[in-house]
Amino acid sequence: MALLEIKFWELDDFNAGTKSAEGRCAWGGSSCTKKPEFTVTDRTGANIGACEVHTLTYIRDRLRNGA
Repeated sequence: MALLEIKFWELDDFNAGTKSAEGRCAWGGSSCTKKPEFTVTDRTGANIGACEVHTLTYIRDRLRNGA
């Protein structure tokens, strides 16, 4: 079991100059050009903007690898 931290994306969740603050999905790597729909929290506690596709990837990662 893993603790998942997911909420709707908000600009205030990110530092200026980050990919997520620019309104791009950061979970999918540099090749993802979709807009983030959600903010997810990674294992280090960092907020990351994630599109609907990569939010599912986040969920799979957390369930496989734990917190």
